[in-house]
Amino acid sequence: WGYRHAADTRLVNVHVQRLRSKIEVDPENPEIVVTVRGVGYKAGPA
Repeated sequence: WGYRHAADTRLVNVHVQRLRSKIEVDPENPEIVVTVRGVGYKAGPA
């Protein structure tokens, strides 16, 4: 986009955390929304 906005850097992380708290049995050890280091997130087995 040609510019950086520091306030948005954690936006996705915050939403994923909220999603995990709603759908995961144990949000600290997610199985449905899984983090792939250096890539992003993926949907795991439900």
